[in-house]
Amino acid sequence: MNKYEKFKKLENKSYSDVTRFLKKTTHLTAREWIIARLCADFKNLSNRSEMTWIGQNLPELVPFVDEPYTRQEVSNAHAAFKHKVQRSGTTFFYAYYAGLISKEEMIQMIHGIVGDLEKLIETENGEVSDEHMTDVQMIVADALHRINESLDLD
Repeated sequence: MNKYEKFKKLENKSYSDVTRFLKKTTHLTAREWIIARLCADFKNLSNRSEMTWIGQNLPELVPFVDEPYTRQEVSNAHAAFKHKVQRSGTTFFYAYYAGLISKEEMIQMIHGIVGDLEKLIETENGEVSDEHMTDVQMIVADALHRINESLDLD
């Protein structure tokens, strides 16, 4: 197995340190984050995550994890990640849709979110491209535009 470099910047951190870092910008725990990242990066020819393999190799892949996980633990953490993403998205868009935050506040939040995204990507030893960040902002802007259109129909 080639050396997995995504979590190299966190080599001297504890599991608790990583969770505290994540809690500053996300709702994720270290467990959910690493499992989601590994499930995205290690897929088989059928484009399915190699959950058993990920669990067995977890201590070699992630410097702050000492014990392997069972396939079920990997599956549960991945499901928890997806559930939190769904809830976070609902919260984000509901606040705007329901008029709880203004368009200007939403724009300010999006700029803050992009900054947090950059920090997370760089922590994974990834590079942040302006083009990709613009794509993210355009997707959010499109969703907000559709919300505005639906509000105008009422």
